[in-house]
Amino acid sequence: MSESDGRTHLVIPQELMLSRLAQSEQMREFFIQMWLQNPVLARQGGARVQGLLAPLAQVHARR
Repeated sequence: MSESDGRTHLVIPQELMLSRLAQSEQMREFFIQMWLQNPVLARQGGARVQGLLAPLAQVHARR
């Protein structure tokens, strides 16, 4: 008898996937706005947060 490796392959319905993507985008936007309003907090986030905010800073600089 072969042993199962414990992995289960599931197909995620498109509706669920799109819903989760939308929720993720809302959370991303929330955090970006929070960091833009509170630069001290953004600095605490380190290089990764600064990397997320850098393209936005360029857009705002062009205006």
